Amino acid sequence: MTHHDAGPSHAGKGRRPSFRASSPAGARRPVAIAGAVAAGILAAVFGTALHAHLVFVGGVALPVGALAALVLAGSLFLLCGLWARNVMMTAVAGAIAYGVVALLSRSAKTLILTGSSTAAPGTALAGNLWLFGVLVVTLAAVVGVVVVLRRR
Repeated sequence: MTHHDAGPSHAGKGRRPSFRASSPAGARRPVAIAGAVAAGILAAVFGTALHAHLVFVGGVALPVGALAALVLAGSLFLLCGLWARNVMMTAVAGAIAYGVVALLSRSAKTLILTGSSTAAPGTALAGNLWLFGVLVVTLAAVVGVVVVLRRR
């Protein structure tokens, strides 16, 4: 007995499913782009708020806030790429985040202290880690998404 309720597959062999799986390249692409833009903005704003938190151990300032901000950003970038099943969404989120961080670092209010400061070396280190670490985390997230998606 042969069942043809789902019809033949495109290749003519076997059966195709009775439903169509949604494709990220189709109708979901605008949603994926909006999600990547939102994730980039969230990573930049919350990371900037978080990056200046320092822990002092024996008089040495450890930039734990900058490291936490980078973990947050990397997690959001990975989430975007894996959710959309598209490595470009990871890069879009990272590029948006870096652009927003760069704009915030140039604002009239000192939100991100960069350069070398003798008055506040821990804060300057945290600012540099956050500003330039976003690029490194973006590249690492892109590689991570490529590795995970290639396994599928």
